[in-house]
Amino acid sequence: MSEREKQTRFLKELIRTEHCEELETLQAQIIKAERDERCIRSALWLMLVLALLSAAGLGYSAVFVREFFENATPAIVKVFSALVLASMICLVGFLGFWFWTRQICNRLYEDCRNLIISLHRPPSPPRQPAPACGICCPCLAIRIKCTQL
Repeated sequence: MSEREKQTRFLKELIRTEHCEELETLQAQIIKAERDERCIRSALWLMLVLALLSAAGLGYSAVFVREFFENATPAIVKVFSALVLASMICLVGFLGFWFWTRQICNRLYEDCRNLIISLHRPPSPPRQPAPACGICCPCLAIRIKCTQL
């Protein structure tokens, strides 16, 4: 299990312990983003396998098809070439989309962390107004005396 997966698992456990409407909406968004990321990752693997199989087919065609280096390109070579090209284009597109969804997941995790931290932070005590005279605070007394001169 990677460090990212450990942190994600811990974050999900923290979400389950809290009962906040904002956390529930964030959890729904996280579930959707993770599902999208898994789907894109599987599409990436599919395109990678297709590209490798097509490249292997193209390589075997170069070895076993006699007319491979002649002017008239055999149909099987055209098919394998088209598959390699199409799968590489899709691979680049899916890779960019995967990075984008990964960035969305990271942003959602960060929002969730910040919300959990804000829920667990003790409320700050009310601020005391600054004294009007210099009697209560010696540093203010010095300032008042300096400004009155």
